[in-house]
Amino acid sequence: MQRPLALVAGLVGMLCLGGEALAQAPQFLGDFRDWHLYAYDEAAGKTCYIASKPTEEAGNWNRRGPAAILVSRLPVTDASEQISVQPGYTFKTGSTVEVKIGNREWQLFTQGEHAWANTDEEDQAIIRAMQAGVDMTVRGTSQLDTFSLDTYSLLGFSAAFEAMRNACPD
Repeated sequence: MQRPLALVAGLVGMLCLGGEALAQAPQFLGDFRDWHLYAYDEAAGKTCYIASKPTEEAGNWNRRGPAAILVSRLPVTDASEQISVQPGYTFKTGSTVEVKIGNREWQLFTQGEHAWANTDEEDQAIIRAMQAGVDMTVRGTSQLDTFSLDTYSLLGFSAAFEAMRNACPD
């Protein structure tokens, strides 16, 4: 089940990871320890997102592209904030991605090279845990049945999140 606007967040991620620009190139707005803030304007309004790369990568894969996790603030009525995981490979069809922060765990749905939370409430719960946490792990399975286990630092996340909200207010 694809959530509304999830594709937009995926396109934002491709821009973040150096893919060809499908819209205006994102503007870099600042570093916050291990998190980076970007924004770009399009017809629907201004989109902001924060992104981070893994501090540790493990798994049984041989090769993959750059991995990242993003939190995007999308220009819709009542601004929407979405988590997006991009592992640098295509996820196995029908698989889920396991996100762990402290003793909390969530299962994200996958489509192609992206994974998202299932509901807005789940996005908000993950964001709250990210604000309170030190690190998070993300485990996914590729279409080749290999797995990745990435660890992301949450140092600077709260400051980056607040800056994102200020850069893209309601």
